[in-house]
Amino acid sequence: MSSDEEPVAKRKRVVEDDEDDEAKQASKGPPKLTKDGDGYWANLGTKSFKNSKTEKRVTVGSFKGNVNVQFREYYEKDGKMLPGKSGLSLSKDQFSMILTLADQIKQAIKDLE
Repeated sequence: MSSDEEPVAKRKRVVEDDEDDEAKQASKGPPKLTKDGDGYWANLGTKSFKNSKTEKRVTVGSFKGNVNVQFREYYEKDGKMLPGKSGLSLSKDQFSMILTLADQIKQAIKDLE
């Protein structure tokens, strides 16, 4: 850059404060599963950005005859909530293993806080 050129200002990503969304979710109490078609889902939290929002959801469904539990982020497009590309899908056996670790996980969280 020569001395007579003006520096280009870096753009800052504007993100709305999502603490209000989390506070609203917490005030509603624990999430509850909702029946949807052949499966179930629950919203684990919502974040708003500019004119859109994302939700973290847990879903319980069946794929190729196997029951699974999925954790996935959904995004809003044209007024509809659609699943994002990344997520985690657990078989019912894998999910059962996680449940057996629940007390240990809670203790680990307490230890780290």
